[in-house]
Amino acid sequence: MSSPEVTRRTVLAGAGAVLAATGAAGTATPAAAPGTGYRPGLRYYYPVPRDPGGVRTDVCVYGGTSAGVVAAVRAAQAGRSVALVVFGRHLGGLSSAGLGATDTGRIEAIGGLSREFYRRLGEHYGRPESFTFEPHVAESIFDAWVAEAGVQVFLEHRLESVRVTDRKITALRTENGKLFVADAFIDATYEGDLLAAAGVTYAVGRESNATYGETLNGVQFRTGHQFQRQIDPYVVPGDPASGLLQGISADPPGTTGEGDRRIQAYNFRICLTRSAERRPFPRPPGYDPARYELLLRYLRAGVWDAMRLNTPMPNGKTDMNNNGAVSTDNIGRNYEWPEADYATRETIFQDHVTYQQGMLWFLANDPRVPENVRAEVNGWGLTQDEFTGTDGWSHELYIREGRRMVSDYVITEHDCRWNRAAPDPVALASYTMDSHDCARVVVNGFARNEGDVQVPPAGPYGISYRSIVPARGECENLLVACAISASHIAFGSARMEPVFMATGQAAAVAAELALDGGTSVQDVDYPTLRRRLRAEQMVLTWPPGASAVTVEAPEQLAPGTSGNVTVTVVNEEATTATGLRLALGGPDGWTLAPTTPDEVDALPPGESFQATWRATAGIPDRAVQDARLTATATYRLDGQADPVTDSTEHTVVVAEPVQPPLLTTASTRAYFGQRGSELAVLGNGADLWTGIDQYGAVYLPDGAGPTTTATVTVVEQEATDPNARAGLVFRNDLTAAGVSTGYVALVVKPANGLLVLWDADGSGTVESVLRAQLNPSPSPVHLRLTREETRFHASYSLDGSQWQVIGTVTLPTAAATQDVGVLSCAHVETGLGRAVFEDLTVTP
Repeated sequence: MSSPEVTRRTVLAGAGAVLAATGAAGTATPAAAPGTGYRPGLRYYYPVPRDPGGVRTDVCVYGGTSAGVVAAVRAAQAGRSVALVVFGRHLGGLSSAGLGATDTGRIEAIGGLSREFYRRLGEHYGRPESFTFEPHVAESIFDAWVAEAGVQVFLEHRLESVRVTDRKITALRTENGKLFVADAFIDATYEGDLLAAAGVTYAVGRESNATYGETLNGVQFRTGHQFQRQIDPYVVPGDPASGLLQGISADPPGTTGEGDRRIQAYNFRICLTRSAERRPFPRPPGYDPARYELLLRYLRAGVWDAMRLNTPMPNGKTDMNNNGAVSTDNIGRNYEWPEADYATRETIFQDHVTYQQGMLWFLANDPRVPENVRAEVNGWGLTQDEFTGTDGWSHELYIREGRRMVSDYVITEHDCRWNRAAPDPVALASYTMDSHDCARVVVNGFARNEGDVQVPPAGPYGISYRSIVPARGECENLLVACAISASHIAFGSARMEPVFMATGQAAAVAAELALDGGTSVQDVDYPTLRRRLRAEQMVLTWPPGASAVTVEAPEQLAPGTSGNVTVTVVNEEATTATGLRLALGGPDGWTLAPTTPDEVDALPPGESFQATWRATAGIPDRAVQDARLTATATYRLDGQADPVTDSTEHTVVVAEPVQPPLLTTASTRAYFGQRGSELAVLGNGADLWTGIDQYGAVYLPDGAGPTTTATVTVVEQEATDPNARAGLVFRNDLTAAGVSTGYVALVVKPANGLLVLWDADGSGTVESVLRAQLNPSPSPVHLRLTREETRFHASYSLDGSQWQVIGTVTLPTAAATQDVGVLSCAHVETGLGRAVFEDLTVTP
């Protein structure tokens, strides 16, 4: 095997091929004009009528992905004329095609229009924001967004060729005869089709580890989504001469770190429901039960996990993804897709439809499948109100990886691990370095998956501006939002929908600056771009809010007390800043009195200036509250008419003290307050689950004996993350996080209801769970946790009188007396989230 070939193309290979569309039964389906109600069925590619003519705009965005929508909206908001050219019939890419459980990474790293999208979703569901959502809701938001911005949208227009003159794209022609002429172009396709047609250098497949000095690239045999049993790969067990089962490759497995042309597997993200009105799983044309012999052997070996990655979404729906060794990923059947013509892609698309629909049909109906598995699978079905044009099945294949541009900055594992940092970030990525399996091969006589990698980055890291523009000397008016310049393994981290929306916004802003300045995209002034992006609430640095302005202030104040706040600005510009003024703002009720001068006539490059205020805290709305102080620097630069503004926010916590006999404890950053019967915890915390034990708690030491009932009302919980947790806790010693046993908690989440978490294995952290799935989660909600020796009964109530039992757990490690109280984990490592409780009652 060898590393992926770095290639250039001047015309999209074979894009003009004609494919006769066929119906479900194989009959020809006539073409019809877009938007007339014609249903092409479940297809990637089908004929559309000619639509000749020309469209002239400032910006042309090719690709209807979430990145394409955001890029087009942002360009239109700046007053530019925009054409959004879309291959298919829908806007939003995977964000509206079934990927309703957003792979966020660190939510705090998401800003700008990307964050606005999730806030618009939240508004629909009556929440501040929502990262789990129904596909049709997401698509309606994308549709409304482009309409609000006045974007011209051209559905079912497929790229055929581009015209490149003097290293610039001058026109894009689609198969139906339409010519799009623009000054700037943005490639927002998952495959990188436009960049390839423009002759930009790209890679397909996996680099070797040696290419960029990485450790997780190339061939990888790891434990994730791997066979948990030894499964014979041969048609006749034990007989290699009988051939391999379908789905297993005869190719050599390769050696760890070796590069090749393989790419991670594709699948459809399926929206499922248990509703009585659910659609049964269809039996696809061409169904072949032999394709699932490997899965059958795995089931008979005692492993049933293929459908266990079902993430709850609103209104009783789920987003089902690949899970385990044999699941929805059609491993090894997509290698041609990135560079294939449209007809070949349609063949690959239909193969994935047949495989995945066939798998579900097999699990639900084949009598050889264990009865309990068939019963469980038949409890699920496709929805009636999602993907109505394709009978409940997603219209879009999940293209996890296609072409990847190779530009002057290639994002690699070194960026993810914080071994280097891009000096010119335009967005942040933070998700796990995540590659699905790339091959299924034979190792030592047994089936084995290859290519899965799931390694967290060191933290959010920057997406270099140079990674979204071609290399200097290549196309000078093209920006790339999805097929960005990254190695295979780094792309596996950066390829998430929130990041693509952020790079789409950055591409639109950079295009505007290039057009305004008459420069190539490679020569856009980065400091100016950075200021624009910050002004649009993009998150460019970690931790969020890092800027040329910094604040020093007390960490915590009691209401009515005072402290000094010092604001410092460093001139990061290339020229002297003149007329510089610092300002400090705070919440209503605060007093901010300057004690030093806050202006300076001139500040040379690299120099700093600071001013100090005496700040007196107001009275918070709750027992504990984070007060946001905003520090702003305003100045002018030579040659610019408008003043430059740079600002940052700083949090000071205002808290009323917790009163005895209650105590507080924290294994993460946390602040506590009490006002009468109200208790509040303001903190962060990565998680409460399997080795991570970060929380803030207000508790009664040794307050629980062998028979004790604790009740509390959770009246408020900030939706810092869908998996934030707040509720009741019993523990032998709450001050010994990660160590003490006898640990059980009843918590509510901002989304998806309530959990009972407990330490069943005595490790000192919770790893077992019972769920009461309610969506949306109730607020307020009354919680009750009752101890009877080593048994704990959990229940909840919406009105305080009618109680619903969640379940009972046994905790042999429970001590004779335990700490009991309330705890909160915001499920974020920076930032703060508040949980407010009322009427904590502990009765023997």
